[in-house]
Amino acid sequence: MDPRREEIPPPKLVSALRNFNLLPAIVFLPTRRKCDEAAAAVAADKSQQADPDRQLRRQQIFDAFVVEHPEIADHKHAKLIVRSGVAAHHAGHIPAWKLLIEQMMSAGLLNALFATSTVAAGVDFPARTVVISNADTRGNDGWRPLRASELQQMTGRAGRRGRDNVGFVVLVPGQFQNPAKIAELFRAKPDPLESQFRATYISLLNLLDAFGSFDQVRSIIDRSFAVFARDASLGTHRSLWEPFEARARVLDHFAYLDVKTERVTDTGKWLADLRIDRPLIVGEGLRAGIFDSLDPRHAAGLMASVAADADRSYGEMHASRRMDGILDDLEQVVIKVARIEWRYGVEPAEEINYSAAAAAERWAAGMSWDELVDRTRAEEGDLVRLLSRTGEALRQLAFVRHSAPDAAAIAAAASEAVLREPVR
Repeated sequence: MDPRREEIPPPKLVSALRNFNLLPAIVFLPTRRKCDEAAAAVAADKSQQADPDRQLRRQQIFDAFVVEHPEIADHKHAKLIVRSGVAAHHAGHIPAWKLLIEQMMSAGLLNALFATSTVAAGVDFPARTVVISNADTRGNDGWRPLRASELQQMTGRAGRRGRDNVGFVVLVPGQFQNPAKIAELFRAKPDPLESQFRATYISLLNLLDAFGSFDQVRSIIDRSFAVFARDASLGTHRSLWEPFEARARVLDHFAYLDVKTERVTDTGKWLADLRIDRPLIVGEGLRAGIFDSLDPRHAAGLMASVAADADRSYGEMHASRRMDGILDDLEQVVIKVARIEWRYGVEPAEEINYSAAAAAERWAAGMSWDELVDRTRAEEGDLVRLLSRTGEALRQLAFVRHSAPDAAAIAAAASEAVLREPVR
């Protein structure tokens, strides 16, 4: 078999798995689009074996689920999952839809689940068979080889407890398939643990406030697992203090801490309480008064512009003229902060996201979910994550009522407007 020949059509793959008694199966595909297309193709294939009893049970579960989660009533895949017992599972779907899929899969009512590799790490619903179509995966930086831990998580879904004596892993042809590489990964040692400890403004402020001196902070950092892991991989000792020291000088410039006295200022203490992305941008925006006289919808758009991933598009909707003006004011803050960060060797924060601001503004203003999805043309799951992050960031901002009462009150109202169904 040529592992890199043309891919097997999904209906043919599911039929072959059924013939060998290898259903239900989780089929891992590289992209969201491929998952959706595969599920639709199987559902449209009239040669697929029907099971009226299981279809009735899926309909009953769906009807009961809609009572508590009405946002999925008109989901584009609703008829597909009930009629055919196949589904796509990936980050582009809203949480309620993924929860419905997980319930049906756990109940043994789905034949095939087409999923991206992210489902392997976050959800536990084993199947009889796991199908691997690629030895590579696509991340934020493009294609890269699968890691041993990723393959282990994916194949660990094969074999249902109490139902299967063994689980099966099937490799199928694909553009990036490589059976030899897969076999090598199965024999490989576990991937080394990677520390997620990073030098951030907030961690520095909190450490300095708690321990009182840079020497104490540096001692703690140099005893961290991040340093241990780096030393083990490089064979040399390299302190993580340098990026913290650079950030300390930036914070000193903006008077959030005093380098000479090694103390966090009162302003720095409330900044340290902001558990949000890009706190320095938000802090300087607050001090500039940008948040003080906003409508809740504009506060939502403003926070979304910094809470969102800078390089992700959240659709084709345009912000209002008022929102554009507010974002221009924030952009001047971003430029001011970036200039100081460059001076002290800190990589500046990414640009603000205008498409995220437009989506959040309209949602907070009362636009319906269906209209938001239709007007933005963004994937529902991406919109839910954006708005969830925005709403939680606004809640954090609402806690600074003693330092910025006007902004805090606006943020509290904006969070209520953002965190409504289907956003949680």
